[in-house]
Amino acid sequence: MNVLIAVLALCWLAGLMREARQADADRAKLAHVVHVNGTRGKSTTSRLIEAGLRAGGLRVFCKTTGTDPMTIDVEGREELILRRGKANIKEQLGIMHRAAEQGAEVLVVECMAVQPEFQYAAQHRILKADVGVITNVRRDHTDVMGSTLAEICDALCNTVPKDGVLFTGEQVQAERMGRKARQMGSEFYPIRPDGTEPDFDFAENIALALAVCEHLGVDRATALEGMAGFKRDPFALSLHDLGEGVFINGLSINDIQSTCMVWEQMKEKLAGPGGRFIVLVNNRADRGSRTQDMRETAIRLAPDEVWLLGAGRGYMKRGIEKALPNTRVCSYDSAAALDFAGLGPQDVIFAIGNIAGAGRDLMARVREEGKPHV
Repeated sequence: MNVLIAVLALCWLAGLMREARQADADRAKLAHVVHVNGTRGKSTTSRLIEAGLRAGGLRVFCKTTGTDPMTIDVEGREELILRRGKANIKEQLGIMHRAAEQGAEVLVVECMAVQPEFQYAAQHRILKADVGVITNVRRDHTDVMGSTLAEICDALCNTVPKDGVLFTGEQVQAERMGRKARQMGSEFYPIRPDGTEPDFDFAENIALALAVCEHLGVDRATALEGMAGFKRDPFALSLHDLGEGVFINGLSINDIQSTCMVWEQMKEKLAGPGGRFIVLVNNRADRGSRTQDMRETAIRLAPDEVWLLGAGRGYMKRGIEKALPNTRVCSYDSAAALDFAGLGPQDVIFAIGNIAGAGRDLMARVREEGKPHV
């Protein structure tokens, strides 16, 4: 038995060594790896960087996690990643190998880890990115990253490159982030929109992506031309005309601060809703802390009505009715039960929470019954 255990252990170690050698060989074939981390906007920023670099003539391979894990190969073909079982950071080994095999010059890859130790391993043991991006620091995944913004910042900083460069759109935690970058021997660039960014996406995402593209040798005008037609995540923020009202898909936002910020921006875009303001919340059962955050978000937004889907509906209903006694709260068993026919002129539904479960059915119904809002 002892001999068998020893043999198995040696085989396991040999496998790890082969993985490490292959990863090093693949990394050596790539001129740059851009590792995109942060609380919100990772997928969009990754896709904007990919589009800008591609417009500049670089061979780019891109991988995003988003709602569904996707790749965009060096020819610009998008493909869904089919996983067997749960997500594992070893997936990044295969992504880097595919990029190297296709002759990519740049790999743009979204961080797929939440736990700090896995973020560190993905950066320093696998990808060894020379360009790091941290979009922002918001309150999310508090069960593993910490309850304060400083703790969440420290967790995200596990992907800061060694002897590379770090870009961020974060403002409040920028100084803390900059100290970490300097400790790692990396240059640090906090990026702010200058007001000249086009409106095809959030200015913060565009400014950050532009800074990365310019760092890698693609001029602003060329990068912007590519970004204007970038491939969006299938479930990214979007607006639809639905019945006589407007439906806002914010199901990928998830945290309190970002959700409230997006609503303020959407109000301006819609010139202020003149009818009912309805917050539709879809929760997933395995995100207890996020369900708490979504209850707080609904209370802060103070809508005329709240429609509840998914898990924790009783918990949500009790808390919202207590805090907002004049707000009507409705609970629905499925997306099919929602009453879109009753939407009146200038009514707005703002969908938040999670895309998982009933969220996918909801979006399938919205796309079937509605049309893109122009």
